[in-house]
Amino acid sequence: MRVSFTSALCFFAPAFLALTLCEACSPIQRPGGMASASAFGQPAGYYPGRAQQRFGDDAQFAAWLAKQKDGIDEIQRRVAEIKQGTRKPGCIGEDKYTCVATLAQKLAIADEYLGSNDSFNTFADVKYDVNGKPVTGSTIMLYGFVPNAKSIGGVGPEFSAIHDRTFFMLTLGHDGRVSDVEASLPKDPIFAKTQEEYDATGAYETISTLTAKTCPALSSAEVAKWIENVVKPNSKFGPREVSTEPDLSIATHRASKPVVFCGRTFEFHSVWGNSVDLADTTNPHGVFGGMTIKVR
Repeated sequence: MRVSFTSALCFFAPAFLALTLCEACSPIQRPGGMASASAFGQPAGYYPGRAQQRFGDDAQFAAWLAKQKDGIDEIQRRVAEIKQGTRKPGCIGEDKYTCVATLAQKLAIADEYLGSNDSFNTFADVKYDVNGKPVTGSTIMLYGFVPNAKSIGGVGPEFSAIHDRTFFMLTLGHDGRVSDVEASLPKDPIFAKTQEEYDATGAYETISTLTAKTCPALSSAEVAKWIENVVKPNSKFGPREVSTEPDLSIATHRASKPVVFCGRTFEFHSVWGNSVDLADTTNPHGVFGGMTIKVR
């Protein structure tokens, strides 16, 4: 799995500049007015349209919620059924509603509300071009927050909501079922050693929900040991790459061989680099980076 320079920025740019540099991957409306909170800090569950803090679009947002009420209610019903044990969890190979409901078991999961631009929303209609290639609706963007998360270091929740989240991309096949999932973790487990360090990466919540059907009792310790003892030894650093884009150079990337765990195939890919545009007093070298996981 290769990661382009632009994709690397969109996935891994530091939180304080993510809104300005990554509008293509997570636009936010700022027409002024009162702000509406994101799903950051909430218990595990599904929070429609609350991927990011919103400003001044309450009437439009309420209209969108009303329009999507049937779909939202269905997802919430499945969240409850999975929790009660009357419906099996699952993501890969399942329909999008079941996948979202499964992610909502261990994360405060939210999709993006972008007004008229809802091409990557959970409820977008799938449309194809004349060659059968999907144009809209086949990719769903979701944001997952660790339940009941707290702001750290005196920063506001809007900062933490950008920085301390897992960014999911669900790909749908022609049958409408999820064919693969990519997740960008808030912290890279490549640098983790202790259980506490692994727990801070968000890897457990992602991996355990995506394997919930086959490994429902998976523990955080099992995930940490698997990454430490299987994934890391099977990954290697690639050659240094230099971008042709202004003021951006990719220092290194590290990728693992595809590895099967709990019946799913995982690929781990880390990218680290630096950009003059990201440099400030707290990050003088403009360093950015992190890990994406692709699951099939």
